[in-house]
Amino acid sequence: MPYRLAAFWGALVLGTLAALLFADKPAALFCARAENLRPLFNLLAAPSLLALPGAGLYLAWLVLQKLRGRRVADPLYFTMSLATLAATAAKDELKWVFGRAWPLFWLKQGIYGFRPFTLSYVYGAFPSGHTAYISAPLGVLWALRPGLRPLCGALIVTVMFGLVAADYHYVSDTLAGLITGTVCAWGTLVLMGPRHG
Repeated sequence: MPYRLAAFWGALVLGTLAALLFADKPAALFCARAENLRPLFNLLAAPSLLALPGAGLYLAWLVLQKLRGRRVADPLYFTMSLATLAATAAKDELKWVFGRAWPLFWLKQGIYGFRPFTLSYVYGAFPSGHTAYISAPLGVLWALRPGLRPLCGALIVTVMFGLVAADYHYVSDTLAGLITGTVCAWGTLVLMGPRHG
């Protein structure tokens, strides 16, 4: 594993811990005052909604092509799709393991904190699945198409901002989602080998 990647994840872990201690509640309270801007924040977070169905549709299309005797898989899109599915599975398990209450439950009902291994829908905020969805495929794109890094970074940050500003997630949730997505991207790239893109 490259040192820069390890340093990136280390910084994200520290940032997540710092946000848990110092930023999550103040940011949620601040953003709650901008409730009239929620449609804009929803729009900023919306690109994350395309990743999972996009991956599923691409893989379904590949199956149909395979059944018709054609081999048309694009290694880049295939790797991005696999990374997205890996991030989906990972975030689901991590949400159950950590069991963190959503910001809106704290703002409206005073429910705050972690309740590991609970099945209640109240506790499913950590890590942010939408951040994992967007950062997994874009993490692959970041690695394989360096010229697109500014676009990838901007999209990921925009989604994270929208999720926090709309009070769907705490800051630490999105940072943990970024860790989840980028780890899944890296793992998928490793499994696909040197000729993945």
